[in-house]
Amino acid sequence: MPPIPASAAPNSNATPVFSNVCAVVMAGGSGTRLWPESRRDRPKPFLPLLPDGRSTIAATFARLDGLVPPERRFVVAGRSFAPLVADALPELEPRRTLLEPCGRDTAPCVAWAALEALQVDENATLIVLPSDHLVRPDATFRAALAQAVRLVEENETRLVTLGVVPTEPSSAYGYIEIAEALSADRSDAYVVRRFREKPDVETARRFLESGRFFWNAGIFVWKARRILELIAQFEPELGATFARIAPLVADAASNGRSTADNPTFVREFSNAKRISIDYAVLERAPNVVVLRAPFDWDDLGSFAALERSFAASKTSGSQTLNEVDGNVATGAELIAENARGSFVRVLSSPDAPSKRRKLVALVDVDDLLVVETDDALLVAKKGNDAALRRLVDRLKSDGRDAYL
Repeated sequence: MPPIPASAAPNSNATPVFSNVCAVVMAGGSGTRLWPESRRDRPKPFLPLLPDGRSTIAATFARLDGLVPPERRFVVAGRSFAPLVADALPELEPRRTLLEPCGRDTAPCVAWAALEALQVDENATLIVLPSDHLVRPDATFRAALAQAVRLVEENETRLVTLGVVPTEPSSAYGYIEIAEALSADRSDAYVVRRFREKPDVETARRFLESGRFFWNAGIFVWKARRILELIAQFEPELGATFARIAPLVADAASNGRSTADNPTFVREFSNAKRISIDYAVLERAPNVVVLRAPFDWDDLGSFAALERSFAASKTSGSQTLNEVDGNVATGAELIAENARGSFVRVLSSPDAPSKRRKLVALVDVDDLLVVETDDALLVAKKGNDAALRRLVDRLKSDGRDAYL
């Protein structure tokens, strides 16, 4: 089949109004590749990673303005992160904060959010968003989501995902292989042939050359009732768990309480099967459609991605960026002598004592990653995420939990 054609962005000036749309932002992810900045008690969605100093969860929530009313937005996070959610999203209604008693991956997360959305609207269409993505511009993103919602409203059995046109043969992302176009008059929506796991670089290169693959951005739109039906069909055990949870959600909603406070819910959710929504449903379901994402997108899961975001926003935001021979520093002054291409971040916790900005001097070195927090200093060659994971595993095995 011919490769994915280019197309114009959707009309980003329109402000769509959907009476039955809800959205859930998933605030999971430990951010291992962002250590020492990301820690267990302050994972990456809550860190001020964006060039303007905002957290990615705050940016994701705000990105829904004009599309989904605040009272129809949910956030799913671990119970211990309740203060972080409240601090990052003061506008979020407390009853819309879904606090998981433990992490069970995305299928249980989606199932719970779908049940909660059905309490808001019995015919709810649910938008599912990760909380750690960089998207530009917001208006184009909203217009694309509006198109996805329309595709679901046209056919309520559809599952719609947004796919990003690959720019490089990356092994960091899952891929979506397309079949034919959804219809003759749509050049931006395709029937999904299959989902492919994160490939090695050579396989990714073949995917890229074929022109038949998108990156899987993990952004979904579907009917809340439909996704629950499919979970029950493909994962009967998990479906049975949420059939037992459903009356607990309804009772909490009718009485103005939080489902998460119910001990029976805590027990049922904690015993739910741990599985992603991709494995549980998307890789098995019929009528899955991918809509080409017309916006700029990046997954801020590594320092390489973080560096790209700062390079694209050198003059924006409130953080100071200093460049010397291609080096970028945040939170510090930087001087380089015969040194190029390093990424430097010097960070202090909000309650750290005030002190002068630190001077970081680089001499006769290239392509370094230098990250300093209050209690840790990382110096590494850029681009080796696997080594950073091994380092974090080493800290775990050595019992150095204070640094995790």
